[in-house]
Amino acid sequence: MVSGRPWAWRRRLSVVICSGVLWWSGAQAAQITFLASPDPAHLRLRVSQDDALAEQREQPSDSVLLNVVRHLAQLFPTSQPGVSVACQRPGHEPVFTVTDQQGYATCIFPTAVRTPVAVTVGLAAPVQVALAHWTAAQHITVSDVDDTILITDVVGGHVLQNVLTTNGTTRPLFADAPALLQGLALRGPVLYLSNSPDGLLHSLQTVLDTHHLPQGPLFLRDFLRVPALLHKVTVLETLARTTTARFTLIGDDGQQDPEVYSRFIQVHPGRVERLLIRQVSAPERRQEVERLLSRLGLPVAYLPPQ
Repeated sequence: MVSGRPWAWRRRLSVVICSGVLWWSGAQAAQITFLASPDPAHLRLRVSQDDALAEQREQPSDSVLLNVVRHLAQLFPTSQPGVSVACQRPGHEPVFTVTDQQGYATCIFPTAVRTPVAVTVGLAAPVQVALAHWTAAQHITVSDVDDTILITDVVGGHVLQNVLTTNGTTRPLFADAPALLQGLALRGPVLYLSNSPDGLLHSLQTVLDTHHLPQGPLFLRDFLRVPALLHKVTVLETLARTTTARFTLIGDDGQQDPEVYSRFIQVHPGRVERLLIRQVSAPERRQEVERLLSRLGLPVAYLPPQ
């Protein structure tokens, strides 16, 4: 039997993310979370022990203590390794895999998946999963999240405080972010590329809902195993390989977004229309970034820090 929060299941078609509580022989109730993949031939998921606190819906009235405890439960779930997973497209043989030590599994198909997939975890009933597609889009916006959309203050060293003590309904964001992203969404899909841990998936989805940001997949990081720089480079390279779209790239100058985007532009000439960079760092870093990006020959807009 499959049950789940209706608000999560309703979103599975539009944001490539859904969750539900599953049972299988020899195990307690477990949580399956479907994770966005930039490769249209991959279906990613994570299986962990069911945790009612981690799955509790976030509210503006939640206390700081509740926010902290819930985030810790989301960031460090009890993984379920060695669980069998079968993914089957209509009219095709199933693809089999097993969750690894951290509970992750990826079903890899020979071609892009364009029909709903029946996913069977352990002995549970199959779950129908529909993947969103952007491979035919002519324009794609790829946006960072922290210090680009959300005020996180990574540079100031307040990231833990600003993330753990708030939730998706109360995290502050830059005032210009909703209108900017909504305008870009008129041209094509908006994809979110963040180094935030994938345990924050539901919280960040709540951010999108609360502030009426364009719905789109959240490419988050397996932060215990995947370096931050590698994560962003890999996602961008996969998008370039699997689409013919031109990109608008949005990030901030607090970390390595300018360097990552600059390299991508040099490797893939003609694929990027423009850059938008949020200026959140010290003047010296801002000048360094401006010099770097001025050599690319592309339109660059700098977004204000507040």
